[in-house]
Amino acid sequence: MVFFVSFSTETKTVVLECSPEFWENNLELWSVVGLDYNNDFDKTFGKDYFEPNITLEQAIKRQGVGMDHLARSGTTAYLNALADPEIDEENIRSAVNFGYIHQIDNYLANCNEVKIEIPFFD
Repeated sequence: MVFFVSFSTETKTVVLECSPEFWENNLELWSVVGLDYNNDFDKTFGKDYFEPNITLEQAIKRQGVGMDHLARSGTTAYLNALADPEIDEENIRSAVNFGYIHQIDNYLANCNEVKIEIPFFD
């Protein structure tokens, strides 16, 4: 769900939530943080986890434990890091690369919503 905090004819402020559900349901906002949901998961995180390869969109839609949990949570954490200038996205990429799911889960548990301005399109 997207909440519009302020509104003008040129920009709007959007609150980016931290949850996988938010990013899964708002694919149009991925480009705002500079990420294409069609990118390959393995190439994004520098590790060959999936055969056949999956996209980041497929990764965030995965349900379950193990690799599915890593794919969903890792993609979510990476999107949040790209949105939040206080978080180093390379730390998230490394955590996914090494399979540090507890580090990723801890980050998601402590994630804060981020407000960003995006161009207004009619």
